Formats: sequence, structure tokens, C-alpha cells
Amino acid sequence: MNQKPLLVMFIGVPGSGKSFFARQLAEQIHGVRLSGDAMRLAIFGSIEAIDAVYHSPQRQHVNTYTFGAIDYVTDQLLASGVSVIIDAIHSKRSDREKQEEIARRHDAKTVLVHIKTGYETALARGQQREVFADQRQFDEAKMREVIAQFEASLEPPDNNESCVIISGELPFAEQLELFNQAVAKTTHV
Repeated sequence: MNQKPLLVMFIGVPGSGKSFFARQLAEQIHGVRLSGDAMRLAIFGSIEAIDAVYHSPQRQHVNTYTFGAIDYVTDQLLASGVSVIIDAIHSKRSDREKQEEIARRHDAKTVLVHIKTGYETALARGQQREVFADQRQFDEAKMREVIAQFEASLEPPDNNESCVIISGELPFAEQLELFNQAVAKTTHV
């Protein structure tokens, strides 16, 4: 009997370690990691183009295009039985519900991972991290701003969500063990 594919989503402040965990989890479970930041870059072509749209009246288009593409790819991968790790912040319950509906259509198991990291650690990481297509570095003021935006917009998980809390300050092996234990315990789809 084939194992159900997983759909993994994240919440956690910028700099908490979501991408660090997501990259390694994708390798461990042989899933596909879909990065919101990388998808945005693929759609808009450059950081400058993203920033120009993001700071304009068309701001909502950035997320509409990005998550529309992620939803489509997620649907196709889950239909093929492939686990999907969505490396993006799912702070709104309505966004998580949309992903859960896609998972239900394909009998996939949903898991919300809340990566918790101390404020000062997240602040430092955001200023020191290496820059990639799917990862940006910010100065201290910008990091404080994006952390505050996350905290203001977070709709905490409710009792119907399968949520595992993992410290962003643990080594990956320990994070993976906690993740696997939580997935094994839950029967929520």
C-alpha cells in the first residue's frame, strides 16, 4: 500500500528557520519544495520588479500570481502522489484552508509546521543569511518591520489543524525527529 503524500505548510517569523528546515525536509522525504520567494522571482524576473510591484497599488498581484502558481503546481504534484513542502508563510487561516482543500482532493495528509525561534535570533539571521533566489537579506530596520508584519497578520492554528511546533534553534536531526513523531501521531487529513 502506498503511503499518502504530505502537504507541509509553515508559519514562523522571518528568520526563524523555515527555509532551512524545508530544504532539508524535502530531501529527507523525497518531496518537492516550492519556495514562495523563488516563485515570485520566476514570475516577476527580478527582485527590483518584485519590489516595484510590491510598493504599488498592484501589490496584491504579487501574491495572487505567486500563490496561484504554487496552488497549480501543488495540485499537480499531489495528484501524482508526490509530497509537497510549501516554503512560504501561511499566516492566514484562509490560505491554509485553500491548501488543505487541495490536499483533500488528492488524499494527502496536511501538516502545519510552526517554527519558533527567539526574536533576537531571527533578527540576526535575517541580517546575516546568505542571499539566494529564494532567500533575501535585510538590514536591522527591515527585519524588525517584516517580523512585526508577520506577528500582526498571524492567525494562530485552530484545533482542526494538524500543527507541530518545532524550535528553529535545534539541529535538523532533532527537528526531523519531532516532525516525524508528530506526523506519525496524527490522523488528520
